[in-house]
Amino acid sequence: MNEPIYRLRSTGQYTKLVLLLFFFLFIVVSLYLDPYSEGFFPPLIFALGGILVAYVFFYQPHVLLTRDGITAANWFFDRSVSWKDYDQLDMRYGMYIMSEGGHSDAVSSYPGTGGIAKGREQLSPSSPLAKTQKQEKYIRIHESGQYNHTASQKEASSLINLIRPGFSSGRFSCHRTGVRRDSCSV
Repeated sequence: MNEPIYRLRSTGQYTKLVLLLFFFLFIVVSLYLDPYSEGFFPPLIFALGGILVAYVFFYQPHVLLTRDGITAANWFFDRSVSWKDYDQLDMRYGMYIMSEGGHSDAVSSYPGTGGIAKGREQLSPSSPLAKTQKQEKYIRIHESGQYNHTASQKEASSLINLIRPGFSSGRFSCHRTGVRRDSCSV
């Protein structure tokens, strides 16, 4: 039986990707329609560059959870931490994978929530700008297979903390990790 492999991306990545692609599409169309433009190739080159930038910065970054450890696939490099060396997640200003010895690796797909979200959490519930009721969502744990998830920072950290005991022991099973029966899928 194969262990599960999880690929996690943040919820804002796809929104930023689509917005950036629309921005580049608008610029390409305006360059193409410009009567003083030099033809079709400059807008085409600009569009290809925009697609490359959007892919590298907003689609490619992810967190990969395997039986070997956690891999943070960032913009231009990947950082892997084995489950033996993994210590904890630091989530104060984004997501950082802390390993033994105090070394931390940034996860570019989870850059942090920023000051506005933190400020909204501190407002009283009667304020019209206050954050709405928190929804507790969890990623379902599976026995085997490959899964792509779009998850918030809290959901991703919850999944990492739930599956770590099963992966670090070398034998993954939903029942050995101490996970509730209803959140485990066979």
